[in-house]
Amino acid sequence: MKKLFLTGISLLFALTLTFAQDANPEDKAKEKVTKLTEKLTLTDEQQTSIYDIVLEHAKAKQALKADASQSPEAVAEAKGRLQETTDAQIKEQLSDEQKTLYDRIIAERPREETPAPATPVTPPTQPQEPMEPQQPEQPMEPQQPEPQQPMGE
Repeated sequence: MKKLFLTGISLLFALTLTFAQDANPEDKAKEKVTKLTEKLTLTDEQQTSIYDIVLEHAKAKQALKADASQSPEAVAEAKGRLQETTDAQIKEQLSDEQKTLYDRIIAERPREETPAPATPVTPPTQPQEPMEPQQPEQPMEPQQPEPQQPMGE
C-alpha cells in the first residue's frame, strides 16, 4: 500500500512539473507587463496597450513551438524576428526616457541559443601558403655502383 501511495504522489508531482512549463499566453503576458511596469513605471494606458502586444507575441510564440513542420533553425529565426517586432511595437508606446531603459532591458536579455544544425558545420580553414618544392638531399634514382678500375694500371 505504501508503494502504491508513493507511486501516485510521484506521478502527480511529474504531471505538475510538466504542465508548469507551458503557462498560458495570458499569464505570460501579465507577468511580462508586471515586470515592465516595475522597471519602466508604465502608466495604466501603457500597461493596457503593452499587454495586448505581449499577449499577441506569446500566442504567436506558442504557435511556433507547436508547429512541428519547421526545422529548429527556422523556428529560432522566426522567434528572433517576432521578438524584434514586439520590441519595436512596445517602444512605440514608451516615452523617450522609458525607451532608453527598455533598450537596457533588451541588451541584458539572454539570447536564446539556436539549436545545432543537423549537419555539422565545418569552420572555414585559413588558406595555407604554397609550399616550395624541396630539393631532395640525395637523388631519388637508385644508384648503381661505379665500375671499379683494376688497381694495377
